Amino acid sequence: MADDAASFPPPTGASGTTPAPAGLSRNVVTELVGTLVLMLAGPGLIVLSNGQASDLAVALSFGAGLAVAIGVIGAVANPAFTLALLVVREISIRDAVGDWIGQIAGGILGAAVVWGINDQTRSSLGANGWDRSGFRELGSVMAAELVFTIIVVVVLLSSISQGLSKASIAAFTGLAYAIGHLVLGGIDGGGMNPARSLGSAIFSDNDPNALGQVWVFIVVPLVAAVAAVFVWLMIDDAEIDDTIFDDTFVDDLQNAATGDTD
Repeated sequence: MADDAASFPPPTGASGTTPAPAGLSRNVVTELVGTLVLMLAGPGLIVLSNGQASDLAVALSFGAGLAVAIGVIGAVANPAFTLALLVVREISIRDAVGDWIGQIAGGILGAAVVWGINDQTRSSLGANGWDRSGFRELGSVMAAELVFTIIVVVVLLSSISQGLSKASIAAFTGLAYAIGHLVLGGIDGGGMNPARSLGSAIFSDNDPNALGQVWVFIVVPLVAAVAAVFVWLMIDDAEIDDTIFDDTFVDDLQNAATGDTD
């Protein structure tokens, strides 16, 4: 990323000293808690209000939940965000694995908590899908998820690269996430987050079959995260060599394809 980029989370504490790297278990727990907050704020509001919350209220709740997760808890609460940060070398593979474990666990636990509060009743609300009343066809859903996930990831990367404060990163990313949900809510229930989609699908009513449709809401946001990096490169001072797609990476791919070990 750009030389003046602020890493996420910020590397210095209140004293200005650089703390020791957090252990993997702490990383997992941080993402678990952050994703749990997001699940209660988003799907939780939809299910527990029995679908009576307005689209605007749901979108703002999703955005606020993400802002709290990023700004207060220190989590990104989204596997797609983690993948983008890995691609731009903001985090290590070890950190990414810890993130993904915590995010998936937090998504499932959050959905389980909502299910428990809802008198252990499965609901068709709060899950993602395309094959039900009011939802669009698969192609439209994939396109919409791709576009808005790219937008949110670009906002996250740009906020970090510009050296904004953690609070500003949280606010801008949360706002972009809210806008995405405001548009996507009536299209597919608002995905843009594989952990949120998987957790909701597991505890969703079988009619419609959200679990059978969840693959779209896992695959498309992850593809969008990588695509967003290239969009971000076009508007930022960073270069391709600042990402994992540098010359070394390309050479390794070529060597693997040709069998050349030199």
